[in-house]
Amino acid sequence: MVSPHFWAIVVLFAVITISHFHELVQHVPVLGHISTSVVFGMERHTEDRLLYILLVAYAGWIFGVRAGAIVLALATTSMVVRAAVISETPVDVLVETFTALLIGVLLLSLLWMWRRLLRDRATQEAALGQMRRSEENYRKLFQDASDAIWVHDLRGTITAANRAAAHMTGYSEEELLGMNVTQLLSQDAHELARRVKGKLMKSEPVEERYDQRVLRRDGTEAIVELTTRLIEDGEEPVAFHNIARDVTEERKMRDSMRFYLQKVLVAQEEERKRIACDLHDDAGQSLLVLTHRLDAIVSDPKIRLSEQVRQRLSQLHALAVETLGSLRRYAQELRPAILDDMGLAAALEWLADNLVMEDGIKADVQLDMPEQELSREAQLTLFRIAQEALFNIKKHAEASRVVIRLESGPAEVRMTVSDDGRGFNIPAHLGELSNAGKLGLVGMQERAQLLCGTLDIRSGPGSGTAIIVEIPLEG
Repeated sequence: MVSPHFWAIVVLFAVITISHFHELVQHVPVLGHISTSVVFGMERHTEDRLLYILLVAYAGWIFGVRAGAIVLALATTSMVVRAAVISETPVDVLVETFTALLIGVLLLSLLWMWRRLLRDRATQEAALGQMRRSEENYRKLFQDASDAIWVHDLRGTITAANRAAAHMTGYSEEELLGMNVTQLLSQDAHELARRVKGKLMKSEPVEERYDQRVLRRDGTEAIVELTTRLIEDGEEPVAFHNIARDVTEERKMRDSMRFYLQKVLVAQEEERKRIACDLHDDAGQSLLVLTHRLDAIVSDPKIRLSEQVRQRLSQLHALAVETLGSLRRYAQELRPAILDDMGLAAALEWLADNLVMEDGIKADVQLDMPEQELSREAQLTLFRIAQEALFNIKKHAEASRVVIRLESGPAEVRMTVSDDGRGFNIPAHLGELSNAGKLGLVGMQERAQLLCGTLDIRSGPGSGTAIIVEIPLEG
């Protein structure tokens, strides 16, 4: 629907134009009576030019500068035509027309600036409103977050803290504000915070989450996973933003699970040792006596045996010898005496020799560490990981060569078991290995973690596999 203002502008423009060309229509009924010159008693139609300017302002105000410019162009055309066709003093009229045009342009310029100012103000108000809403939303998220969040300046003074931070520390939000963050940290934790601050100030990488210990108001200590980020104003550092998650109970539960799992593994190893001893001392000795007696019967010339019986006794003797060998091998695999008697290096050499003799896979053991640095638990853990790795190589890798390397670093021992087999695709997370049915690899990882160690698997189709385990020397 067309606006009434549009029709008003059209009618007014028509009336002013008829008045402006009064001399041409003065004999036309009705139209001949439309003349501002007659009304105001002026002869050069100056009032028409003034009315045109007012109409330009009206159109520009209602419909915008573009509409005002169209009306100004039409009005200027009308005034120029009058100067050329009707006026007896065309030069004067052209000067007045130019003056009216200039005034119209100035009016439209002012109107454009005014409308631009209004738009800018509206945009600014909308932006401010959006900022206020964003700030309110941020404050709501900040306050309602389940993780503890606080901000402290470069001197450590806390400038903002949410309810979760108050709950975690035992202080109220008001008490936290203005408190120095060092009041929440023990001496060891303070040293870690100082190192993190130094790295952030130097733009060095910092772990996404790191463990920190926070002192509560009641004197107890909370273990938190902390993320710290540097806040900058332009390029100038101004504060630190911290997000902490209380993992005290999780850590206690994890430590308890680790303790019980260690006990289970110790009991398992003791049971392996007992069964190996029983197999060697009881069943093994019985089988050994049986082989000797069978041999004595078969080889004693005083005992008259038919050839058929002698052959059957020889077969039984061979079966007993084979069974005795298998029994000794099983006992060795359950708990090799060489590990207890001669240590890890000899046990790894024994594993490598068995791999060569039984499966024809060339195996090398490379040692670069004093073995006395390792505890009995560490030696047993590394031996079991190597044993499981070699079992997987025999079963899956189709390898022709294996290297077992044992070396010590400043604070840890590293063992690498690598092969030149077919390799496999490693999942993004080692936790997915159990879903892929690779429980042996999961068991290796769990054994390493029991001694606060890490296990890394590097492999790819056609490029072999390397299993790298690192265990702290104090572990």
